[in-house]
Amino acid sequence: MKCPHCNEETPLSADKCVHCGLSLQFAAGSVFDRPERGEAVETDWGPRLVRPAVMLAVIAALLWYGGRSFRTVPKVAFTVEEPQVTAPGLKIALPAPKLPGELPAPKLIQPEAIALPEPLPPPRARPAFGSRDPRVRRLFLERNGGDAHTEAAVKLGLEWLSRIQSDDGAWEYSKFGVDEKYRGAQDYRVGISGLALLAFLGAGHNHQDAGPFKDTVAKALRYLVGAQGKGGGFPGQLYHQGICTMALVEAYGLTGDTTLLQPAQQGIQAIVSAQGMSGGWDYGSGGARGDTSVSGWQVMALKSAKRVGIEFPPAVYEKALGYLGLVTREDGAVGYESGGRGNWRTTAAMTAVGMNALLFMNVEALDARVQKAMGIILRDLPGTPRQFGTAWKPQADIYYWYHGQLAMSRLGGPEWKVWNDRTKEVLLGMQDKEGDWKGSWRLGGDPWSDRAGRVYFTALAIMALEVYYRYD
Repeated sequence: MKCPHCNEETPLSADKCVHCGLSLQFAAGSVFDRPERGEAVETDWGPRLVRPAVMLAVIAALLWYGGRSFRTVPKVAFTVEEPQVTAPGLKIALPAPKLPGELPAPKLIQPEAIALPEPLPPPRARPAFGSRDPRVRRLFLERNGGDAHTEAAVKLGLEWLSRIQSDDGAWEYSKFGVDEKYRGAQDYRVGISGLALLAFLGAGHNHQDAGPFKDTVAKALRYLVGAQGKGGGFPGQLYHQGICTMALVEAYGLTGDTTLLQPAQQGIQAIVSAQGMSGGWDYGSGGARGDTSVSGWQVMALKSAKRVGIEFPPAVYEKALGYLGLVTREDGAVGYESGGRGNWRTTAAMTAVGMNALLFMNVEALDARVQKAMGIILRDLPGTPRQFGTAWKPQADIYYWYHGQLAMSRLGGPEWKVWNDRTKEVLLGMQDKEGDWKGSWRLGGDPWSDRAGRVYFTALAIMALEVYYRYD
């Protein structure tokens, strides 16, 4: 046999190779020597076939799993319709359309009655006197020098006026502080009722909006409209005309109530027609004489008319300014009247009326006439009336105080503060706070108190404390 180490022939019976000397025992039973030995050698093929068998089994499993996966993939069939080719000239018979028979009459829905909304009220002319609106009045009050004390006095005064109003809407002024010798001498009922109404309107109270004085204002307006004549005039002196027309105009401006528009327009037309040759107004219509006090109320009524859109000829203002020129001195003092009696006396009250009229007719605050008048007014500040026996010193002069308050409030500045501080102090101190006269003002020797009484004085005192928001 050959030695497995040196590959040389060596005897089969030897334990070691005769050439290399290495042991031959490890090769015993080897397949290399069995042919040479000529012996039948059992061969164990099991272990030899394990590895190929395992490999074949793995390959078979992979082939089986892969084949199964391919079988589960869905087949997609692509079908393409063959286009239908129509031979030229071939006619296709279409089915005839079926026309519907007569349509049934439609069923109409019966309309139901729908409640229409109530028409909206006419727009209010609030912009004319918007500063009196309770929602903004406080802003004007505080900005212009008023306060909680002045408002409390206004409220108390209006409550007194409301309590004593007559059933017909007027105020029987002669029952309250008028001297007996003047009762029935002249009837100021219409004019003083107009003043009382202006006191309510000055704080924004009217006959349409809810409030504590709605009925009071409504009754007063009915009275004034009933007292007005067909041509728009009011009975009595032209004082009444200016005051009552001003009240109608302001009531219209606060509410936009069209039932008041015609009476207001007619009242303004009557004022225009009554203007005298001097450019001013007298106790009656026309004439050569002009009265500064009467003229002042006409100018205020005309000013309110402009604010609510009631027009009149511009020449009315031009002539009125001409009248003021006639009765104004070089130093700014304004006289009581012109023409007629030749009475050229001047007073602080007439100077205040004249100054206010100039401002209402759009004369600038820096105009020399206005500035001179302001100087005169500041030299005559209100004083608290004090009684000495049957006399008062100083005397109250509510007519002057009201017009001075109104005129000075239009200027503002430190001069207005000086005037207003003094006037507030005097007026708040003169109001009765308890008893039967609660809310009204003590007369304090006022020159007109014996003729016009507490209703007149109280109405003007209230209006003097409303100037902070009367005009914006």
